[in-house]
Amino acid sequence: MNNSPGEQMVLAMKSILKMQSDSIKLFEDLDKSMPGLESFYRNVVTLGLGNSMSSRHYLAEGLIRLYFRPGNKTDFLGINICFYDLNDPKFIEPILVAARIVYEPVAVDQSEKIKRGWDPWYAFLSWIPERMYGQPITIKRPKRREAIEEITVAATPLFAITNLESALALIDLVGRP
Repeated sequence: MNNSPGEQMVLAMKSILKMQSDSIKLFEDLDKSMPGLESFYRNVVTLGLGNSMSSRHYLAEGLIRLYFRPGNKTDFLGINICFYDLNDPKFIEPILVAARIVYEPVAVDQSEKIKRGWDPWYAFLSWIPERMYGQPITIKRPKRREAIEEITVAATPLFAITNLESALALIDLVGRP
């Protein structure tokens, strides 16, 4: 193989597509492994992805899944797969973030619905003073999100998730609704 920049770029893109495909498969497996929970966004797995020439980027920063029990829309399990964050120099590798989120009982408009998808991401990457993998961290009433009563968040490098059981072990750290 030639080491030309074009060939390196194609290999990088293939790696990214494989990572995203594996991540979608993980969400499908999680959907099946958590009976009684529904997806808040139905089949949508990313929010805010560009679709015009003026968009900042076309590659998803991350994928989201937000689960709840029918009849209880204040207690959620949030899953974020964070691929990259161009604004955060401390973000060095893709991660899987799980969060158990208890929201204030409020009417959910479109703006709030979108914010909820990113709550696990921000809780782990912005709201806690120090990022620690593999342990749950609880935040009561985060100052930046009045709609949240309490959030427990845990994360791990994405490449440490080698099977469904390892993803469920992370989820078990934060609990399910």
